[in-house]
Amino acid sequence: MSDRFTTFDVREVVKESEIITSFYLEPRTPLAREFVPGEYLIFEHRPENGEPIRREYSISGTRDDEIRVTIKRELAPEQGLQDGIMSTRFHDATMAGDTVKAAGPMGAFTLDRDADRPVVLLSGGVGLTPVVAMAHELAGTARETVFIHACENGQVHALGQEMRELATAHENFSTHVLYRTPIDRDQLGRDYDTAGMITQDLLEKLTPGKDVDFYLCGPGPFMAAMYDTLLAMDVDPDRISYEFFGPATVLRPKKKTVAKPTASDAPVITFAKSGVEAAWNPAEENLLEFAEENGVMVDYSCRAGTCVTCMTKVIKGSVSYSVDPFEQPKDGYALLCCCVPDGDLELDV
Repeated sequence: MSDRFTTFDVREVVKESEIITSFYLEPRTPLAREFVPGEYLIFEHRPENGEPIRREYSISGTRDDEIRVTIKRELAPEQGLQDGIMSTRFHDATMAGDTVKAAGPMGAFTLDRDADRPVVLLSGGVGLTPVVAMAHELAGTARETVFIHACENGQVHALGQEMRELATAHENFSTHVLYRTPIDRDQLGRDYDTAGMITQDLLEKLTPGKDVDFYLCGPGPFMAAMYDTLLAMDVDPDRISYEFFGPATVLRPKKKTVAKPTASDAPVITFAKSGVEAAWNPAEENLLEFAEENGVMVDYSCRAGTCVTCMTKVIKGSVSYSVDPFEQPKDGYALLCCCVPDGDLELDV
């Protein structure tokens, strides 16, 4: 295990909904710095056989010297597949009095503390965790803040009462909750404000003016829909910060065109198992994006150089890291999500 991991004592475990639980963790040694709302901790599990498993869980708040992470139990989408290894370990085997190892805080999805613009916090499902931390910092400031959250119903809605109390206590902060399929015990006006999905009309109604910072977090389909909706509202993409909850990907304006390389000496990237060969496009930020653009699907999770899911064997050539990974991969391997080729390259994928 990396020496960047710290031991945390689990002080309290709080069930937030039928599938979401919060864990209050106190570090045994002081962290290198205080966290910025939006950041996460990296947790690692080392099975008896195989590579270590790492997962990132957003910090949803603090309490005295404790850090809170709020985790959804991830169930397999199909019978015969494995449930989320790390999330089930937390839900089934982690109790007050236990210890866990984590590294951080870290992450690029952070609240811009220097800005003075109004803020819209837009989340889906358990993607609310990092924006809840942002909400706590923004409440009571001069920045008008709107917290918009969408989920299935009250059975899976976490931290709802906490956000309603924050809105009651601070004039600059308001909330709007949507349940896609409310159940009988869900009460309109108490538990949620709108039944159904987030629409452009609703967003336009709730957004406080034109010059607004948007922070988005949620599952892939939700994020793609919200991003496209904001573009349809003529929101500047530079005003949209986002982080996926679950396997990450990249959002791009639909009208954006990626320049194709014109130099005849562009490095050639060969994906050996896929039978694909293409000239490197320097407009791509990393080899993972380049692979996807050329129809080569590589397993990934974090897209931030922490989870090692995209680690791939390098058959020929070498790479350089445009973003420093959490740990350098072992010799002969590359983390495709944060590296670019030094020249011609052949990958075992």
